[in-house]
Amino acid sequence: MKRSTVHIGEVIRQKVKERGISVVDFANAIHCTRSHVYTIYSRKNMDVEQLMLISKALGYDLISEIYLSRPALKKYLVLLEVDELQLRTLSALPVKFVRPLSE
Repeated sequence: MKRSTVHIGEVIRQKVKERGISVVDFANAIHCTRSHVYTIYSRKNMDVEQLMLISKALGYDLISEIYLSRPALKKYLVLLEVDELQLRTLSALPVKFVRPLSE
């Protein structure tokens, strides 16, 4: 099994920051103290049960993203109104289906 070289505590710290969650609110969400959050931030690894709890609190699948190297799939439906030139440019993107709108 491939070992991760990712510092999990740093990833967690970054995700907390990205989501604009205070340390106190994060600590409450994972049922620990504020000082324990800083201990988590310093960890290079941790058990799966705690990772699952943290993933749920952050709304981010840490296990799949970091340890299984399988990022959570995100798909978006985007509606764009473009002219012919823009359509040719967009055709280079991995688009599943393109159809013109009725006028």
